[in-house]
Amino acid sequence: MQGHYLQEHEILHIFIVAIIGLTAMFVVSYIFKKRSRNKNIIHERYLGQLIELVIIIICLLDIFSIVDPSNSINSVLIKCSALVVAILGFAAQTAISDIICGLLISVSRPFEIGDRICIEGIEPGVVEDITLRHTVLLIYDELRIIIPNSELSSKIVTNTSYRKKDRRGIHMKFSVSYETDVQLAMDVIRDCVNESPYTLSVERNGVAEDSSPVYFLTFADSALILETTIFVLSRTSNYVAMTDINLRVNNAFKENNIEIPYNYLNVINFKGEKNTNIEHVDRKKLTSPSKRHFRSNTIHLQKDLKNIKDALALADNYSVRQRLTKISSNRLHLLTEESINVIQSIISNVNTLFWIEGTGYIFKIHISFTAKVGSQEYKRLLDLSSSGKNEAVSGLSAKIWEIMLTGVKSVDNENNKKDEDYEWSINDFEDNEDIISQSLLTSVADDIKISVTRNHHIEFVVIKNN
Repeated sequence: MQGHYLQEHEILHIFIVAIIGLTAMFVVSYIFKKRSRNKNIIHERYLGQLIELVIIIICLLDIFSIVDPSNSINSVLIKCSALVVAILGFAAQTAISDIICGLLISVSRPFEIGDRICIEGIEPGVVEDITLRHTVLLIYDELRIIIPNSELSSKIVTNTSYRKKDRRGIHMKFSVSYETDVQLAMDVIRDCVNESPYTLSVERNGVAEDSSPVYFLTFADSALILETTIFVLSRTSNYVAMTDINLRVNNAFKENNIEIPYNYLNVINFKGEKNTNIEHVDRKKLTSPSKRHFRSNTIHLQKDLKNIKDALALADNYSVRQRLTKISSNRLHLLTEESINVIQSIISNVNTLFWIEGTGYIFKIHISFTAKVGSQEYKRLLDLSSSGKNEAVSGLSAKIWEIMLTGVKSVDNENNKKDEDYEWSINDFEDNEDIISQSLLTSVADDIKISVTRNHHIEFVVIKNN
């Protein structure tokens, strides 16, 4: 068989095919990346990679037909059919299975990019990406699990973010001894769940409750098993919320003399000798501010603000917990009072949530409420006039109200097709108005931030670096 020497026009053809293929892959990659930048849609992510694969195959077949003119694309496919079948049957069986299962996943869409899922036998995490052969799952501490699509397709998947709800549930179990007052243990667990700053209230049979009920469903070999489901915001980490609940339950069980069963050994010293080598070392009293992050409990500020003392008590507890200096503690007290007064002047007779988080070197005061369309809070925001007719809202409060109203209108705007949240910082405010510069709150705080989500969740945050 005589060899075929490529002519100049054939070399040019190959070069043009390669350029067209690379250009097509670049265009496809750009289009799908731009589309998925704000919309994590799994089938689009997979389809883009599948199209790139098809482009590569077509270009290779075209180049092969140029190198060997006796073989067209059709004849190559026919002659290589036996080889293709062999490859599919042996070497590429797993790869083809992964591609097909990935296609089925992208079509059925049991989860989307960004959903938190629990896969049977695998650590739960957030879906970060999907390729032709595998799915990437992000777990704690930025670790990632690479799961072949064929394996993922054959396992049971629990999607805690299904249909993009703004909340998700986490199932938790607790063990207590057979001598335990079960009703007391159930009440203690429910109180701990309610006190956690990460958990949300629930609604059952049209009745709003502070948390889900605790169930006693199982008798284990050496323990009674109590179960409950906690609900958190979709963006809240499972590990953070569960750790907070477990710490609270562990401390509450100790305070109420509720025993957690465990295996132990009784070691008997027949000689009656005592171990005198145990050293008791007192921990040195720490005086420097804490560098570790801490979030206080979340409290509900009543409409008439009669429980503002609870917010100040929360600030005092934070100061002790994070070992703030006296000056920083006084600043936290002052900023807490001023922040509540600003929100109260804008939205009166409204139940708001209040909490503090940060370290001993920086703290953030959070006040949040939800202004759903048609609610009193929503109407209050819309009814206020930016022209100054409402004398109750002036100075910094007027500016804060204006930003909140802008944020509400922004997320409601029909042109907001990307469902983007609204965010604002006073440090980005270039107009140095007297009403801003003369405010006590802005003179002490380092930053004030306002965010409005597409679910009309409004959050007011005051930040101070110590």
